[in-house]
Amino acid sequence: MFRAITIAVLSVALLGTGIFAYQTHQEKEALAISHENNYQRAFHQLSYHMDQLEDELGASLATNGASQFSGSLAEVWRISSLAHNEMGELPLGMIPAKETDQYLANVAEFSYETAVRDREEEPLTDEEYDKLENFYSQAKEIKHDLRTVQAQALNNDFRWSDVERELMSEQNPGEGTMVSSFKSIDQKAKGFSENNWNDDAGFSLDVNKRLAKVVKDKEELSEEEIIKKAKAFLDLPTTVDAKAEKLGEGMPYKGYQVVIEDSDGERNYMIDMTERGGLPVWALQSRDITEPKIGLNEASERAKEFLEDKGITDVQLVDSKQYDTIGTFQFVPVKDDVRLYPDALIVEIALDDGDLVGFKGANYFANHRERHDLSPVLTLDDALDELHPNLKSREEHLAVIENQNGDEVLTYEIFATMNGDTYRIYLNADTGLEEEVKRMQEAEPVYDVDVI
Repeated sequence: MFRAITIAVLSVALLGTGIFAYQTHQEKEALAISHENNYQRAFHQLSYHMDQLEDELGASLATNGASQFSGSLAEVWRISSLAHNEMGELPLGMIPAKETDQYLANVAEFSYETAVRDREEEPLTDEEYDKLENFYSQAKEIKHDLRTVQAQALNNDFRWSDVERELMSEQNPGEGTMVSSFKSIDQKAKGFSENNWNDDAGFSLDVNKRLAKVVKDKEELSEEEIIKKAKAFLDLPTTVDAKAEKLGEGMPYKGYQVVIEDSDGERNYMIDMTERGGLPVWALQSRDITEPKIGLNEASERAKEFLEDKGITDVQLVDSKQYDTIGTFQFVPVKDDVRLYPDALIVEIALDDGDLVGFKGANYFANHRERHDLSPVLTLDDALDELHPNLKSREEHLAVIENQNGDEVLTYEIFATMNGDTYRIYLNADTGLEEEVKRMQEAEPVYDVDVI
């Protein structure tokens, strides 16, 4: 009797255990399916919103009215914020997707700040319009790549939960997998910011307003005088054909855009000049550039010679990059061994013949002035004591930058390394507090080309 009761109890217990195990398994399966569905939804919504983001950015570029433009940018902000949130819902924490995420955050921040301000009082600047165009072209590339990944996922019955398990078990997914595809997209997003000098130099978005204040008391020049000064700045003969058109009413200063066509018809020049003072804001030469015949070092010397020939002296080359057949160089004035980053200039040189193909001088003409108090409170040794203990300083300078509030501050600019990475760190020269820390982009190798 006792034996029968025991067997019955054990049978019931075993059955109960089986039922419990089955229910637990079912609950785990349901939870896994729920997670997978959430991942799939976020991924496909991300692809959809990147489609929308490209469309809306393109629409904003074509919008003319102030109210419509603000409405379009508000929609860009809404869509980019949604895409940014959807990135956070994917199991990407263990692979490098932060650059794509940062791109979406940058679009959201820019569109929001631009949409909420009074478009009549503060119209879009040329620099902001260029940034909007860049965001549009970049969105087009990311959308295309995401659509490719989406097609790959649909064709291969892809499951995000499988990727999550691989990442958690520290397996390394090979080439051609979804993870490697996302890494490729992220690497491309990282490259989008490589020519953004604003990150390094603290360039101000209201440079045109400052320039307007600088030129307001200068002599007003006629159209003929502007054209003459434009040709002289570009070292062109006085006989070449040129025409000038007044800049749009949205600019805070009056000026002209001068278009010059060379006699051979193979190259065109465009240059913006202020009406008062005839200052060259930016210039561009448009032509086919052939294979490089000079190296980056020689091109940088030609860039500096060009500036010196225009009376811009006491400048120091602080950064250089090669983009295919063009060398791009950033110069800053130096006063009492202090770099003046708000006054930075950009010069672009063709690597086939060493000729000027680009110039950006707005920051220099808007900000360059006598600065009297360039003495730090802290010594360099005091500043170095504020560095993270794992950082090793490699190079130091005194530098004036603009902080996040748009105020100029005297800093120690320190290039330091840690774990194989190089960082540019700006420490307040009075307080030792960090004003900015930036991880430097890894430079691509550039080879000098000997002239044959």
